[in-house]
Amino acid sequence: MKVLVIGANGNTGTRVIKRLANGNHDPVAMIRNPEHRAKFDSLGVPTILADLEYPIDHAVQGCDAMIFAAGSGGKTGKDKTVLIDHIGAIRSMVAAQVNDVRRYIMLSSINNDINSKSPIAHYHRAKAHADNHLIESDLDYTIVCPGGLTDEPGTDLVSISEELQGRGLTSRENLASALVACLDSDNTIGKSFSLLDGNTTLTEALNAL
Repeated sequence: MKVLVIGANGNTGTRVIKRLANGNHDPVAMIRNPEHRAKFDSLGVPTILADLEYPIDHAVQGCDAMIFAAGSGGKTGKDKTVLIDHIGAIRSMVAAQVNDVRRYIMLSSINNDINSKSPIAHYHRAKAHADNHLIESDLDYTIVCPGGLTDEPGTDLVSISEELQGRGLTSRENLASALVACLDSDNTIGKSFSLLDGNTTLTEALNAL
């Protein structure tokens, strides 16, 4: 399966790329900055230049699946959060539909709410709007909602729940493993779930959905 990873140069996106490259799928890294190409060249992974603030159809064409791991990041303003996490995400969904890319995996977040009043309400609202659009689309979607992200080593031991509100931590390694595993877990299609570090093997937790 040819998989476009949007946000490939990010902390989680790069981890996703590495797992795909070492597995049974063929990743394509979507990047905005050509200076990032060398990193993926060293992994033997093709890249394509595209920016979520503009049409990305050229990046989507010929792919079988898409993993959305992009984000505006904590150092940008609220306007970029709307442009990337909300509008950019929807732009990628439309591109997937137009180019017949059926499988779409969204990296989201717990506590998303279009009426959020959290300390990062602009982020939670943007992600909620994007997730709602995806749910209402005809794509074969999966929405993965981690807790607070850490750089702790991966254990492949997680806690998965269809309850999307709460608190907890998720290692980026475990998150990347889950995003990739969903590609081969058809029972996750049409599902939204929270993903926290826990005590159940990833395979068992996904199979129980």
